[in-house]
Amino acid sequence: MSDALMAAAALLVVGPVVGAAGVARPALFPAWSAPRDQHLALVRAHRRAWALANAGFTFATVVTAAGLVVLAGAVDVDGGSRAVLIAAAVVYAIAGALWCAVLAIRDRTTPAIAEMVAAGTPTEPAELLLGAAISGLYSAFMLATCTALTALGLMLALNGGVAAPAA
Repeated sequence: MSDALMAAAALLVVGPVVGAAGVARPALFPAWSAPRDQHLALVRAHRRAWALANAGFTFATVVTAAGLVVLAGAVDVDGGSRAVLIAAAVVYAIAGALWCAVLAIRDRTTPAIAEMVAAGTPTEPAELLLGAAISGLYSAFMLATCTALTALGLMLALNGGVAAPAA
C-alpha cells in the first residue's frame, strides 16, 4: 500500500476515533435524547463537556475531509473516476463546513439559552429562529454528505480502489 493510501487510512480512522473522545462524557449521554428542558439543564451543568463534544465533532469532520481528499488523490483509478472521487471529497468538505457552522452556532447558543431558561427569561422568538437556521444547515449537510459518500463508495467499489466492503 502506498504512503498516500496509508495517510488517508490513518486520517479516516484517527479523525472519528479522536473526535468521539469529545462525546464520551457520561454526564452528557442523556443530553442527546433528552427532552428540551432536560437537555438544556445538562448543557448548563456540563458546559465544558458540551464544548468538548462540539470540538470533537469539528475535529472528526475536518480530519475526515482531509482523509477523503488524500484518498481521492492516492487511489489508482482512471481520470474520470478520479474526477468523481475528487468532486465527492470536495462536496464532503463543503458539507463539513456546514456541519461545523451548526456546531459553532450550537456551542455558543445552547448554553446561552440554557442560562435564559434557568433564569426564567423568555427565549422566543430567538430559539425558534436559531432552530430553523440550524435545521436548514443540518439538512443541507446531511444531503450533501450522503451524496458525496455514496458517490465515493460507488467509485471505489466499481474501480477496485479498495476492497468493496470498505468502499
